[in-house]
Amino acid sequence: MKFLSYCISFAILFIVIISCTKKITPKLNTDSGVNVGLIDTLNSNILEENRELIIYLPESAKDPKLKREQYPVVYLLDGRYAFHPFVSMLRTYSEMYDNKILPEMIVVGISNTNRTFDFSPTTADHPEQFGGGEKFLEFIEKEVFPYIEQNYSGSQKSRTIVGHSFGGLVVMNSLTRHTELFQNYLLIDGSLWFDNELFLKNQKYSVQDKDLSTKNLYIAAANTATYGSTLETIKTDTISANDYVRHHLELVKQIQNMKNGIPNMSWKYYQNDTHGSTAYLAFVDAFRFFYAWFEFKKETKYMTKYFVPETNEDRFAMLTKLHFEKVSKKLGYTFFPQETWMRDNAGMLLNFHNQKDQALETYLLNKKYYPNSPFTHKDLGDFYLSIQDTIQAIQNYKKVLELEDISNIRQILNTIEH
Repeated sequence: MKFLSYCISFAILFIVIISCTKKITPKLNTDSGVNVGLIDTLNSNILEENRELIIYLPESAKDPKLKREQYPVVYLLDGRYAFHPFVSMLRTYSEMYDNKILPEMIVVGISNTNRTFDFSPTTADHPEQFGGGEKFLEFIEKEVFPYIEQNYSGSQKSRTIVGHSFGGLVVMNSLTRHTELFQNYLLIDGSLWFDNELFLKNQKYSVQDKDLSTKNLYIAAANTATYGSTLETIKTDTISANDYVRHHLELVKQIQNMKNGIPNMSWKYYQNDTHGSTAYLAFVDAFRFFYAWFEFKKETKYMTKYFVPETNEDRFAMLTKLHFEKVSKKLGYTFFPQETWMRDNAGMLLNFHNQKDQALETYLLNKKYYPNSPFTHKDLGDFYLSIQDTIQAIQNYKKVLELEDISNIRQILNTIEH
């Protein structure tokens, strides 16, 4: 019996050990996941093929109550390759934090079918491999633009093109020969060697004698040079491995020597990054450069509890009004701050700063921006009630009920009126 007891105990221990060491396979729900974009297909008569578009829509565009009239659009070449890193950058700077640095944007990633052919503007004596660049830009202008603007609220007046490596040829071709297509141009370590340095040496394709004074250009050059080379030595050496960097230095030089130049041009040599890793950093730097005017920096004056404006221009409502008028002018369409942002700041002026007059100005400005929102009128009703102005409180509460039947507002009105 004792032996049998030992056997049973050993068997139980063995089963326990096996159970503990057994590999557990997680059960995955393949129907769920994190979706950052949608895939659409455009049947192109110009290219005579179906072309995949990978589209990112800002969160506000998915909510009828928050959707803006228009959004800036980023046209991203090499869509499958660049889409996720670009969208992660954009969401970080436009949607994830209270202090918005970039406006919300639509991203259109254009997938490749024949990359070298589509991106090259000339045949470079190899028509079977190169030369579809003009038709590709025609496809973007006549088919992609209208489709995005009609179906996704894309803006005509705030378009950006982003091209990396061979995609840089499309950026340069649109900049120098189809200037009207985009407002912002991001060239990331472009293949400026193509067709005997076409965009540097051929006057038809170069920046020379072109009027680019209203365009915004950012040039990102990666460190593809031979070890030990510096920007200064690259300018004068003849090492072929340094040509990629040298070509970008030459482009910058040509722009700087133009009669009118490109006033809003910036460039950077990413000394610590490769041809591939430069792209993500360039996304951040370029878009902060393109939209440097978007961030509402003057609101930081009110971060301290003790700030008291000395002039009318320094009052919060006036700062807000003037800033977003400037933003609207730059974007080419009316752009108001978010309603909740205005409400929060009015509450901050009332409760944190104890400046009732400024709070009222901000509530009134929010009502001007969003006259059909019940919440803007509710805020005013609450404010007037707090200062015992029952006449104004009643007027605003009644307006709330005209827009939306909210039970607690009826209770407040009954209390005030009786």
